[in-house]
Amino acid sequence: MGRLGKADGSHFSPPRTAGSGRVSRVRTESGVVEGIESDGLHLFRNIPFAAPPFGRHRFRPPVPPAPWAGVRDATRPGPGAPQPPGQGLFGSVYAPPGTGEDCLTLEVCTPDPGAANLPVMVHIHGGAYVYGAGSAAGYRGNNFARHGIVHVGINYRLGIDGFLYLGEGTDNLGLRDQTAALEWVRRNIAAFGGDPGQVTIFGQSGGAVSVLNHLAMPASRGLFTRAIAQSGNPAATVEPVEAMRIMRQVARRLRVPATVEGMRDVPIGRTVAATEAALARFGRGLAVGDRRVLLLSPFRTVHGAESLPVPAGRLAGTGAAEVPLLTGTVRNEAVDLVTMIASTAWLAPLIRRGLRSAIGVDRTLRDAYRAGPRRITDASALVEAAWSDWGFRIPTLRFAAARSAPTWVYEFHWQSPTRPPMLGASHGLDLCFVRDDVELVATAGEEGRELLGTQQPRGLAETMHKAWVRFATTGDPGWPRYATPDRATMVFDTSSRVVPDAAGMERRGWDKRKL
Repeated sequence: MGRLGKADGSHFSPPRTAGSGRVSRVRTESGVVEGIESDGLHLFRNIPFAAPPFGRHRFRPPVPPAPWAGVRDATRPGPGAPQPPGQGLFGSVYAPPGTGEDCLTLEVCTPDPGAANLPVMVHIHGGAYVYGAGSAAGYRGNNFARHGIVHVGINYRLGIDGFLYLGEGTDNLGLRDQTAALEWVRRNIAAFGGDPGQVTIFGQSGGAVSVLNHLAMPASRGLFTRAIAQSGNPAATVEPVEAMRIMRQVARRLRVPATVEGMRDVPIGRTVAATEAALARFGRGLAVGDRRVLLLSPFRTVHGAESLPVPAGRLAGTGAAEVPLLTGTVRNEAVDLVTMIASTAWLAPLIRRGLRSAIGVDRTLRDAYRAGPRRITDASALVEAAWSDWGFRIPTLRFAAARSAPTWVYEFHWQSPTRPPMLGASHGLDLCFVRDDVELVATAGEEGRELLGTQQPRGLAETMHKAWVRFATTGDPGWPRYATPDRATMVFDTSSRVVPDAAGMERRGWDKRKL
């Protein structure tokens, strides 16, 4: 395998054009792919790493794709997995370019297919295991490639087709797809200039949960050397008994037997609709009146099953992949909870009934937030902070503290100068900063322009991007490791800085509480 050239008797002579760039060809194990060379980068899209997961392959682990003769067009984005319509962050920036059955594909952006041993970053998109695609415009790897990194973005099955548990052998099919993509990278990435022995997996939200699960998945061992988890939760898994309860309810709604055979012939449109219904029925969130915010998807990884015997959270000290980890959260992960509340009249019953019963917030914990660095006394701010910590920050910090492998922690605090302060640093806001791609969001529509303002925070974007590049290249993002008693934490903001035990007061308030 490799780039086609004189060594194998095939040239670019004369070079052809495709869209705005010249074509670039690479031979993979399944056949030759033809991408685009533009602006000094080579982009190959819609490359299959597994066969389409429908028909006889539906609700089964992924299998290798069929090889092809001739040259496969890799100049256009591949479809995302079938999914319900959703209002993506910043409009269409993180939405799939389309959906379809032939969705187990990936794309590669490389500075030079003829290079050797470049570091590799494999991105796993988020979306609650229901939405998204690695081929979305907001996940482009151009800026990583400009820093000498081979960037890979992958798709995987979502919703019912990817995360409905139908018994042994059908568990975590979406995660198994991701592992199949990592296996493809191991076998093929050298042909694109990458080093299969220097692979960093990274993701945000559901993608971060995937990253953390791969630390514990036996089949993923040895397929990556570093990991980055942005706004994840190592405890976001369910046991088979709970997964089977959801499965039976879904099958009952579809009026089919709760078996692979019963589910396989259900039209995709119906399973997509049932996925949307399951979000409303089984998603863990908080409801007040007719208002509801989903904070935990019903489509979660199943632990205690074949592919994931033990979740990452229980293996933090021993047993999980001993690879360097960079992990962290944004300051206001659950701010959407606050924005859905129409008036402060909703807040008292929300705190008394919902917050206490859902996550155990009591007077002692409220006092910890009042005494913390944010001095929280406002009811809406307390709701947001407690949910953010329960669902993201506290499990992240507990996992980081328990690890024996090198671990670095960050918090993202930047907030828009043009939005109300209460909206803060919301879930997913860090995505464009990590990629140093704030311009893309700023030009995506009114929401992006309103968020970033006229003075785009380019300095912070460059700082974060360089830290991610440095970690993927050297295994060290450039600040002290997270370890007791200092618990060094990089706070990314207009003026970024390392803060000892940035979450100390709140963290101690959550001590000994079950999440």
